[in-house]
Amino acid sequence: MAIVAQLVRAPACGAGGRRFESGLSPHLLLWSFLLLTFFPFGAEADDTRVTEALNLSYGEHERQVLDVVSSEACRSAPVILFFHGGSWRWGQKDYHREIGKQFARKGIVFVTANYRLYPEVRFPAFPEDAALASAWVRKNAQAHGGDGKNLFLMGHSAGAHNACLVGLDPVYLKAHGGSLDWIRGVISMSAPYEFDPNKEFLYRDLFPSSVDRNSTMPAFQVGRNKAPPFLLMHGRFDPLIKYELCEKFSETLKQAGGTAETKIYASHGHFSLIRRTSSWHLWPKPLLGDVVDFVERFGIPRRPDSPE
Repeated sequence: MAIVAQLVRAPACGAGGRRFESGLSPHLLLWSFLLLTFFPFGAEADDTRVTEALNLSYGEHERQVLDVVSSEACRSAPVILFFHGGSWRWGQKDYHREIGKQFARKGIVFVTANYRLYPEVRFPAFPEDAALASAWVRKNAQAHGGDGKNLFLMGHSAGAHNACLVGLDPVYLKAHGGSLDWIRGVISMSAPYEFDPNKEFLYRDLFPSSVDRNSTMPAFQVGRNKAPPFLLMHGRFDPLIKYELCEKFSETLKQAGGTAETKIYASHGHFSLIRRTSSWHLWPKPLLGDVVDFVERFGIPRRPDSPE
């Protein structure tokens, strides 16, 4: 962490040779920072009981499986359906159940899904699987304390690309008797909203030239249909997908009459944004809070007998 590094390297004297006016040792300041970061005062242990249902099939393929993380705090709760990243070639749902525990304790059911990968399949198999998983959640969420009609799609990188397309292009949910009205909101982390697969060696075959280019990128789908609200999360120091692309996509959504909220995190890159999510209750705190706030504002209002 940059702040910690600066404290470690800090000399005993400040600018002009003066010592810290407080008289405190820089080492004491460092330890104070670490204690406040990892053991915040006033924080109480959350003993809410979390439950996990693993490897539930939402389709016939071996990768069409998902995990559901819930808790005793979830009663007719909103549901987040999460898709992992990995350039549509790699990745596993299992890595993200720790995120799910944080949400479950907040009264949000968390579902993390695998989907078929290249080279076994090519686009549009990825958003097709995301839509199939959405249909499963809508039908089965109640058995896990969730409300399938209060569904949010979320993903990181390639998984966010899948979620965005399902939230923008009705063709995917229509295949399962649904529509964009099924989706209360889309939470997109570090997504590639627009790029030319022909110029990218990894993706040239993954996005076949026979497929309509307008169907492959979220940015090309904006304005074609009434979209749900979007929360766009991106690291300012993302070396793979520049944060300016996120800001551009946000403006495109707004100009088309949609709702888009953008969060650019100054302390993150492409991978740290998702790796830090297993400890969103620690520093930096906004990540978890931003998502929970978005779900609470755009989800179906809780029933009187639901947990606060």
